[in-house]
Amino acid sequence: MTASSSQNLEKQRMAKRRALKTSSFQTIITIVTIIITLLAFIPIFLMLFLSLKNQAQFYSNLWALPIPPEWSNYNAAWNTLFRNMLDSIITVAVGTLMIVVLSALSGYVFARMNFPLKNFLFVFMLALMMIPGVLTLTPSFKLIQRLGLKNTWWALWFPWASGGQIMGMYLCRTFITGQPASLFESARIDGANEFQAFYKIAVPLAKPILATITVMNMISLYGDFIWPLLVIDSNSIQVISVAVQTYSSSTQGSTANYGAMIAGFVMATIPLLVMFLFSSRLYIEGITSGAVKA
Repeated sequence: MTASSSQNLEKQRMAKRRALKTSSFQTIITIVTIIITLLAFIPIFLMLFLSLKNQAQFYSNLWALPIPPEWSNYNAAWNTLFRNMLDSIITVAVGTLMIVVLSALSGYVFARMNFPLKNFLFVFMLALMMIPGVLTLTPSFKLIQRLGLKNTWWALWFPWASGGQIMGMYLCRTFITGQPASLFESARIDGANEFQAFYKIAVPLAKPILATITVMNMISLYGDFIWPLLVIDSNSIQVISVAVQTYSSSTQGSTANYGAMIAGFVMATIPLLVMFLFSSRLYIEGITSGAVKA
């Protein structure tokens, strides 16, 4: 056997060992990913499982199958929480729309217009994101109270819009800045004013990032708990995140109905899942198109 043949055999053996190591590593990563995914879904399956149990099944054998399933738990939760779910959908839709509109406008202004202290204002607005939200709860609450907005949906919309638009503004500015300036210059040559350039050129181009901002804020606003708890007293206009906690408290005690309580938790998550399922494609498009940049 020649030296070159020996070298070729040795290279083949090394290549096989590397391929085996790579394959083993990929197998391990796949198994770990599957395990982590299953662990993430365990609370969801457990919640669905327990929501179909009646009181006798809860106290006799908690982990036994819910046979027969107690569908009346969902009926009880629906009758109590439907109005709050509808209120949440309305408030989140309006709040998200306000954030998206303000983000697009401010992002365009900082990306394509020149005015005094532009860079200073931009950095100042970004610095506001560094302030923990819990530190602004008291002054924001006092302001809402002084304006007479407490116990109204405006008490939710104004803080949501003012706080949520900062990140949206940053993302829109980054995205619009990356678009060719010649597009906007051509529009101005053709007689378009700034607003026409905004909604005829900037907005269509920015659809991926606007979709990303929409999904991010829908999820964030729908799950907001502390602020609605502070500014909304009436249960008739309360959002679902707070209402489901109130419902949970009302179902406890000597006559606790844990199945109905957990059914309420399941129902509260349904609008969020539906929103994400229908908008996940747009959200992924916004990220993969380079919308979210450092």
